[in-house]
Amino acid sequence: MLMTFAKFQARSGAVSSLLNLAQALVDYSRAETGCLEYGCYQDILDANTLLLVGRWTGQEALEMHYESARFRELVHRFGEYVVEAPPSVSLYSVVEVDHL
Repeated sequence: MLMTFAKFQARSGAVSSLLNLAQALVDYSRAETGCLEYGCYQDILDANTLLLVGRWTGQEALEMHYESARFRELVHRFGEYVVEAPPSVSLYSVVEVDHL
């Protein structure tokens, strides 16, 4: 299982538009094969900072997501509303820990 984290900083006055676009990406991603979870989170201290978090069954599902025309179209539009593109993106392999 893989998790993705993408952090975006909205330009001044653009957070509402960025949130609308992020919602479209969330809706699309949740319907994809291999997507276990996908959500958008807004920083409570800086409303212009958004974090998109996805959980995927594996590398193949994630690659299909990244290669889809709809994903590419939506992500391309993010550039209109963010301070810096591309965003900070991190990829993690989920490690199950039974006992700490």
